[in-house]
Amino acid sequence: MHGVEVAAGLLKSLDADAIVALVGLGADIVILMDQDQKVARLQYADPEIGCYGLAKAVGKRLQDLVTIESVPKVDSMLSDAGTARHARGYQINHACDGKPDLPVLYSSVAVAGTPYTLVVGQELRQQMLDQQRLVQTQMELEADYRELQEAEARYRTAFRVSAIAHVMLDGERKTVLDANAAAISLIGGGTTAIIGKPFRDLFRKQDRDLLSDAIGEARHSASPVRLDTLKTVKGDAISLNLRSYRENGVTNLIISAWASGDALEAKRQQAEKPGARPADLSDVPEPAVQTNDHGQILAANPLFLDLVHAPSLGQVIGRNLGTWFAKTSLDLHVLVSRLAEEQMVRGFSTTLTDNLSGDRPVLISARRNPETSHTQLIFVAQPPSAERIAIPSPGTPEQADGFANLVGRVPLKDLVRESLEVIEKICIEAALDQTNNNRASAAEMLGLSRQSLYIKLRRHGLEDYRPSN
Repeated sequence: MHGVEVAAGLLKSLDADAIVALVGLGADIVILMDQDQKVARLQYADPEIGCYGLAKAVGKRLQDLVTIESVPKVDSMLSDAGTARHARGYQINHACDGKPDLPVLYSSVAVAGTPYTLVVGQELRQQMLDQQRLVQTQMELEADYRELQEAEARYRTAFRVSAIAHVMLDGERKTVLDANAAAISLIGGGTTAIIGKPFRDLFRKQDRDLLSDAIGEARHSASPVRLDTLKTVKGDAISLNLRSYRENGVTNLIISAWASGDALEAKRQQAEKPGARPADLSDVPEPAVQTNDHGQILAANPLFLDLVHAPSLGQVIGRNLGTWFAKTSLDLHVLVSRLAEEQMVRGFSTTLTDNLSGDRPVLISARRNPETSHTQLIFVAQPPSAERIAIPSPGTPEQADGFANLVGRVPLKDLVRESLEVIEKICIEAALDQTNNNRASAAEMLGLSRQSLYIKLRRHGLEDYRPSN
């Protein structure tokens, strides 16, 4: 208590200006109110807040310096009735033309032995900005969650109403994760009790070992595994097509089923024509894939998985080769056209985009088999070019001359690709400017998902882009 008494005595020995300066060391705004509740002394740390009426506050009532809804709060703070509430303070707003209100958390205390009331304020602009940012983030998360729910509802509806029988199978436990109405009717005899049951128990004992072997093969196979004329416990003969897919780090199966006598469905489920099996590319010393006539990948070797940063074959098989040429689709079209005419292409230069959105220059050698319509492609990675093409800025007078000077020195496809990069960057910057850097609104304006926009922002070095005022 001795230290407190010394401090109290020292405080009484100070004049008004000294008290304001001392308290101002730990506060944003310090006000001394006289007995008429007018400002006798005032000090604030940030010069910018002077425009909120504080620069000319001396001699005025604090109620005249705040917004209309804050006046009752000032009255309560300065009255004896509000003494019990001083501990938590009062949020009071100051107004300024052309600027957002200035929120300040005020507390007041009567200075013993002096004719003054000490009012201390802490400005809350940063806190309000953080709260607004938090609310905006929460709204964006809720919007994303709604989109996810809507997408899940759409796909679940399509799964449920599909006339084709589908069963989702747990690859580890071999139990049924989900089944649509067609599968329940065909395999389960119309009872929904098949969910959670071992899939092999739905078939007669003679076929269970064969089914278990097929499930194990499908989990490690890049191609679908087909079984014909299995019989359920009800005695119905059905055929199955088993495909593997990855879910939460586990290899699960999606199984399509149809009655064995359904010739049309059997033909639809037939993955490849007889004699047109995917090639074994494991011994090829460079990244290699095999595609069908529609560009879907039938086979790939581990080196190709490394090239595109794909975790497993299941994430490559069945996908279109154009997935990794999104920015150079024109190159892929030229390559396909040349293969259709020449059946073999060597040293075709292009750029591949991997699963991490990284660009990799490659040389492609390809050969098409006209009998099976299959194409084998070998990729040879090239070192990235240290020199980037200087594309003239759009709209400048020297744009045409700049392009003319590059013709003959740079391949046409590189000119087109780099021009598209420049245009894409300009469009993203324009969208960010128009939406005041609201990434969600900019993505919607550009017709992109937010994830795609963030990828493009990183690619163009615009993560920290701020619109020019």
